[in-house]
Amino acid sequence: MLRILIVVTCIEISTLASAQSKGTTLFDDDANSDEPKPPIPMESVVGVAGQRTILPCNIQPDSNDAVSMVLWFKEDSGEPLYSYDARSRQFGKPKLWSAPHVWGSRASFRSNPPGQLTVLDLQQSDEGVYRCRVDFRNSPTRNFKVNLTVIVPPAKPIIYDAKRRDMSKLLESYPEGADLFLVCEVHGGKPKPQVSWYLESQNIHASTEVRETQGPDGETNVVTVSNVTVKALTRRHHHAKLTCRANNTQLATPPSTTVVIELNMKPLKVEILGKDQILSVGKTYDVKCQSIGSRPPAVLSWWKSSKQLKGLKKNDGVSLLQFTPTVEDEGKFLVCRAENPKLPEAGIEDRWKLKVHFAPIASLKMGSSLDPRNIREGSDVYFECNVRANPRSYKLTWFHGEEELHHNSSAGVVLSDHSLVLQSITRESAGGYTCMATNVEGRAKSNVVNLEVMFAPICKHVLNSGSGWRHQNATPPPYNIPEEVHGALKHETISLVCEVEANPTTVTFHWTFNSSGGLSDVPSTKYTSDGTTSRLNYTPSTDMDYGVLGCWASNDVGPSKQPCLYQVIAAGRPYPLQNCTTYNLNGSLVRISCVEGYDGGLPQKFVAIVGKRRLESSIPSWEFPLLKPAKVALYAVNAKGSSEPYAIEVASKGVAKFTGESTSVDMSPILIGLGGTATGLGLIVTGVLMALWRRHAATPTKSKPPQQPTIATFAGKGEEEDGNPDLIPTTALTNHLTDRKLPRYGSLPRRPRQLEGREMSHDVLEDSDYPRASPNTFYSLQRPHTESISRNIQESCI
Repeated sequence: MLRILIVVTCIEISTLASAQSKGTTLFDDDANSDEPKPPIPMESVVGVAGQRTILPCNIQPDSNDAVSMVLWFKEDSGEPLYSYDARSRQFGKPKLWSAPHVWGSRASFRSNPPGQLTVLDLQQSDEGVYRCRVDFRNSPTRNFKVNLTVIVPPAKPIIYDAKRRDMSKLLESYPEGADLFLVCEVHGGKPKPQVSWYLESQNIHASTEVRETQGPDGETNVVTVSNVTVKALTRRHHHAKLTCRANNTQLATPPSTTVVIELNMKPLKVEILGKDQILSVGKTYDVKCQSIGSRPPAVLSWWKSSKQLKGLKKNDGVSLLQFTPTVEDEGKFLVCRAENPKLPEAGIEDRWKLKVHFAPIASLKMGSSLDPRNIREGSDVYFECNVRANPRSYKLTWFHGEEELHHNSSAGVVLSDHSLVLQSITRESAGGYTCMATNVEGRAKSNVVNLEVMFAPICKHVLNSGSGWRHQNATPPPYNIPEEVHGALKHETISLVCEVEANPTTVTFHWTFNSSGGLSDVPSTKYTSDGTTSRLNYTPSTDMDYGVLGCWASNDVGPSKQPCLYQVIAAGRPYPLQNCTTYNLNGSLVRISCVEGYDGGLPQKFVAIVGKRRLESSIPSWEFPLLKPAKVALYAVNAKGSSEPYAIEVASKGVAKFTGESTSVDMSPILIGLGGTATGLGLIVTGVLMALWRRHAATPTKSKPPQQPTIATFAGKGEEEDGNPDLIPTTALTNHLTDRKLPRYGSLPRRPRQLEGREMSHDVLEDSDYPRASPNTFYSLQRPHTESISRNIQESCI
């Protein structure tokens, strides 16, 4: 305010000074003149709140004169609201000032004749009478009045429904045929607005009333209320626009609010397509149903009798049913029902009476006199197959799993009219059984009936021989009992695993030991059992601990007919290779061939170490490329370890040179005599031991001394002796139950222990690629195909 007073004072002082220089006074016409004042012209202006309005002011000067200053006042206030000062104009720019508490930046003055003051964002408080005072440089001061009337438009109408919910925030759909009642409220407006309704472009008669309410601050609020009712909504009203409009001036677009009428409409038609076809049981048909006229789209449901079927919604108003008829569907009705979820009472439906042809329907069950939970090997079992077919079936087929069964009374398979009889079943008879009936419409299998057969334990790896399970008895032939050979040194523990098949699977085990000393039971503390598996850790301590271990099992059906047998024999590391020779085949390709020694009682394989390469072979022969001379270490390997190395130096061409220890030494006659004496004594002791062994053997056979390296061989010579007096040859071990030779089983070698004073080469032991295995880790080793004689030996050192 102080700033305004200062500005006005400065303006008045400047004006007074200017007037004095002319010999006149600025306010002569206003205060100091005794002449009557002429009336001030007035013009009326109407503006709309929120819009722009123009207040006119005549600033047209007389000839040869110019505007010096324009001042705007409201009513009779002596304080100006706006000033235009062109007295000290520099470069054609006058000074402009607007009272910040009145118009501020909303007002702007145009000095081009006729002058006018533009006010933006007109407010209701701007209403009143304004005076424009114009000072000229030479002409007298001129005044002009403007009577400004401000029209306040009403607020945007609000449309409510009967529950007084704002329709602009509500998506509401109305049932077809219902009455629609809406209320339009318009707040404020000066002068009071007129409220009207329009359905599309058609004016609708509606009642109107004005209400006055008190605001929170005590102010009076005016509300204009109009109610309208649209009766009996029809489909033509769907998506129609209903508008409420409030108008109180032609200077502005009247505010309005529009709602779109949404209807829920009932379906007009529903139809099942293709109702003239004949259906067949077992085939799947795509049945389509369509409906029109519903909004939202009708929900289509399928019904058969009172049971609802599940259809697939293809798109709006269309449903697809994948229908597989059954024999019970003949003559029944298939119904498609169309319902609008918003109009539950407006559903319609279409019905189709089904005509069904069907292939046979078979139902299989076990004989009523049988207990499926207590069927054992050797029992007789029968099944009954019930068939429904239209037309009547002409063929009935039986299956065990995927295998078709045929009548064979000698094999215990008997087929009659609608039954199957199995005589003296075995455990192989267990499994699923089905019957299949056929007529002109097709064929169909029955349900699967599972037959469980209880049987006593049997070794898991038994393979029945013969022409089929129907020709086998409940007990497999004894020659199907698996036997395994396990090599062990004295005080070495081996793990024997016994696994059986049984039903029920609750099994108890016991182990027996059979040797030349007779048959005895193994204490139960020596083995463990878990389900259908038992494990025995066996450690032979003396020669009498080598023999045959039997694993026996029993369940509720009974004990096993034959045990699982395990032959435990004495076995050691194999002997070194002999007479190794190298050949140059072609360029850098080299072949090494050797003669194998005694295999230690177990299958063996052969390993060649060439630098960092490791070559394995099932026969003592290798072929490999060699670019430069190298040393080669050759080994025989079995489950107990490896032999001593046979070292040989291989050149790129020619025959290799043996680099092992030489046995060519000068011997005196005395040493030769001592050697002969020792050899004789050894032969005598060997004969005595062989005689003792044959006396205790269960079934003695003619002994055949095994091929084995001589002492000269271990010294590196390529010669062979006729036999070794330090080793006791044995015949093939026999089983007193079956009296036949046992197959061999072996494993990859583990780190060898000392055996008869022989140790592996340090280089081989340190080689990470050399085959090693912990005890009880087994791999299959194959014997060479060229060897036709099986040799077994018991460990005995003299």
